Amino acid sequence: MQRLTISIDDDIAEAFDNLIAKRGYKNRSEAFRDLLRRELSQDALRHNPTAECMAVVSFGYDHHSRSLPARMTEQQHAHHESIVTSLHVHASHERCVEVVVMRGDYSVVSPLAEKMIAETGIEEGAVHYVALGDSHHHHHDDEAKVEK
Repeated sequence: MQRLTISIDDDIAEAFDNLIAKRGYKNRSEAFRDLLRRELSQDALRHNPTAECMAVVSFGYDHHSRSLPARMTEQQHAHHESIVTSLHVHASHERCVEVVVMRGDYSVVSPLAEKMIAETGIEEGAVHYVALGDSHHHHHDDEAKVEK
């Protein structure tokens, strides 16, 4: 393991300490390693378009938005081979929240996910990518060996 020394402004350090306390990290190093892993994983996907991944797309919208629910449903049907599942929640009388999980090559899944949250009428859309690389599978294989 390597030791890195970084310098950051006091206000950023204080905000980071508050964040890691809220999230239950034991120390700055654990929190920083998680941030780096997440960023490196996302960067690896962007640079390897054929990498298999899952995308979790979440967004909110006013269900009275002109034809938006029908457009979103049509978009999902048009790409059914990439859609694993979707969840529709009636959050209030006016607002709906949807979560769509997709699986496939990053080069296929990413444009679909980004198009969903860019649809006119979508509010607060976000996409989270989960890489399904070899190291991920080996981790689970190791766990299975331990459990036997």
